[in-house]
Amino acid sequence: MRWRPIALLAAFIGVMLCLAGALFLVSHGLESGETGEAGDRPIDLSIWSATDTVAMTALIEAFEDANPTIDIHYTEFNTSELHAAALAAKPDQAPDIVISSAMDLQVELVNRGLALPITVSNETPEWARWRNELFGFTSEPVALVFNRAAFADRPLPETRSDLAGMIRDDPAFFNGRVGTYDIALSGVGYMFATQDAQRGYQASRLVESLGRARARTYCCTGDMVADVANGTTVLAYNVIGSYALQSVEADERIGILLLSDYALVMTRSAFVVASTAHPLAAEGFVDFLLSPAGQDVIAQQSSLFPLVSAGAPQQAFFGERFKGATSLLPIRLRPGLLTWLDQKKKERFLRDWYASIDVGDRSAP
Repeated sequence: MRWRPIALLAAFIGVMLCLAGALFLVSHGLESGETGEAGDRPIDLSIWSATDTVAMTALIEAFEDANPTIDIHYTEFNTSELHAAALAAKPDQAPDIVISSAMDLQVELVNRGLALPITVSNETPEWARWRNELFGFTSEPVALVFNRAAFADRPLPETRSDLAGMIRDDPAFFNGRVGTYDIALSGVGYMFATQDAQRGYQASRLVESLGRARARTYCCTGDMVADVANGTTVLAYNVIGSYALQSVEADERIGILLLSDYALVMTRSAFVVASTAHPLAAEGFVDFLLSPAGQDVIAQQSSLFPLVSAGAPQQAFFGERFKGATSLLPIRLRPGLLTWLDQKKKERFLRDWYASIDVGDRSAP
């Protein structure tokens, strides 16, 4: 698909990105305006992704404008669906690139040999890349969203212990009015829950409190935030901060904060599929995501957050956008994430979680 920016500022930025794009594609053996793989024939580059299309639009536009012989076909999934589709796809039906926020599922796919080793030209934080196959390109905290009117005369929780205590001490206020991921439906929700569990007893105490509050469960951040805004719920726990912040900035009914005991930080990661027919073009797209030009598009034109913030450390970048001071805990792209995907361990974790949180008819559509 090929989008065209309309605004004058977007057009100016597009020109600058075309120049930047031409430079990094030359470094990958591709001249701007040529495929380097199929002569003058256009390349259809297929991306399967668990990232909202609107969040990726500016990045795709910038890359396509820099490379007019490459057309990107973008297909959106949720995280669990994407993982299943990538596993099931035959080589001639597979995409060229897979992108997901579910870091553990991405590591699992790469560990199965689905990724092509590539060379990228930009250094990024060590926690956000694995070998030369899986590359994170965003840095996004996990947050709590709250209804401002509901908490107008109430203190906000500062820690997970505070939140668990508030729910315990005021069941009438919280009953049926707290939201979180359904971790069986959402791959990224399951990852957040398992990462919480690694950090001690407060996580299990909070899950028990959510269960007592008859928490509503959701497939995705957008639905959670919408229900907080309309008052169906008073808060949502473990939402993707970048997605939620965009809604918060546009809707005065809701606020967002990072709990002070810690904030998990995830990265969306991308890999080139081993069976791709267009390895140079696919490698070029991943390299663009990590490049200063690509990171600037993420920072300036996307609801996502860049992995590398120009001129500002990560803590300061988040501090300007969220309430609450916190300790940032990046989730590392490493084989250790596979521990929680072991079938028996996963079944046991889900069983224990559902023993606390009885979804019943409270799962949001």
